[in-house]
Amino acid sequence: MRLVIYAVVLLTILSAVIANWFVPRVGLNLWTLRKVSDVEFAVMREDAVRLVRGGLVRGALQPEDRYFVVSCHGKPVMLVDNSMERLVIVLFADRWIDVPCAVPLMLHWSGRIVAERVGA
Repeated sequence: MRLVIYAVVLLTILSAVIANWFVPRVGLNLWTLRKVSDVEFAVMREDAVRLVRGGLVRGALQPEDRYFVVSCHGKPVMLVDNSMERLVIVLFADRWIDVPCAVPLMLHWSGRIVAERVGA
C-alpha cells in the first residue's frame, strides 16, 4: 500500500513540474487613460500603422470604430480601445509572443501614458 501512495505522490509532483514547464505564462500590461476624441484616436491608429515594425494593425477602419488590434507575426500583442468612458491599452506579452514590433509604438506613447498615470 505504501508503494502505491508513494507512486501517486511522485506522479502528482511529476505532473505539476511538467505542467509548470509547458503552461504559457502571459504577462499583461493594462493602462487606462482619459478618453480621447475621435481625431486623437485616428492619430493614435496612424501612429500604430506607421510605427509597428513587421506587424499588422487591424480594426478601426471606419470612423465609428473605436478600437484596433496590433498583431506581430500573426499573434495579437496589443488592444487599444476607446469605446467606453476611458481609453484602454492592453499589451499582451509572454515568452512566445514577439513584442519588439510594438516597442517603437509604446516608446512613442510612453510620455503620454506616464504623464497621465502621474497626474491620476
